[in-house]
Amino acid sequence: MSAVDFGLDGLEPADERTASLSIRPADFEPIAQHDVGERSFIVAFDKVATWDPPNTRNIVSFDVVRDHGRATFSMSGSRHAGLAFAQNWLVNRGCPPDALAPAGDVIRPADGTTVRVEDRIRRSGTRLEIADYLVMDGADIEGWTMAVDREAKDLPVRVFLEESQPDQRTYTVREGAFADFVAAGDWLDDRPGPLPEAPEYRLEAETLRTGAALSRSTVLPLAPSLPPAAASPVNPQQSPGRSL
Repeated sequence: MSAVDFGLDGLEPADERTASLSIRPADFEPIAQHDVGERSFIVAFDKVATWDPPNTRNIVSFDVVRDHGRATFSMSGSRHAGLAFAQNWLVNRGCPPDALAPAGDVIRPADGTTVRVEDRIRRSGTRLEIADYLVMDGADIEGWTMAVDREAKDLPVRVFLEESQPDQRTYTVREGAFADFVAAGDWLDDRPGPLPEAPEYRLEAETLRTGAALSRSTVLPLAPSLPPAAASPVNPQQSPGRSL
């Protein structure tokens, strides 16, 4: 597996915070990267997280700024339990939302719903406050992130459930909505039924259905009626039924 290239050859940490990160590039497998001049936005998989304390978040975002004129660099990093949350962290630091598509041989979204849910997370700014998570690691086929949607009027506690399909090398992500943490935790523990759909998606589906119905029912305006043709004068000497 390839390692992340942070582009730090000949550079020294610019501050104590950067120096304290103790990053070993060989520990990280690249998922996505976007470069702007001497700045890099990077999403990577931590290959050694399995050996860390249980449930260590294994997807890491890096924001790297180099200054070759001073031979220094600064770096910030953040761990996440899901790809879209890692992308969101970088988008909030100035990376374009569409610039972090995974590259290489990685698993892909299984359907359009997964694409829409991940895009919502990616573009959510700071409205989603992470409260709990379960990391998908090794042979696991499920992980989740629990968050509070600060802008939700109803059912503010959200569960983003990720499930993988190893045989197809795909995964799905769904968003469920709950009144509080107890209800969300009870659902995760007992799985009494389908993940309760978030109101935003029901509204979106209703809007799409309404738009489709209106499109089908729209009647094109009729062409304006032409005035009746003037009657041709009848020649009394012509035989009835003869074409004029």
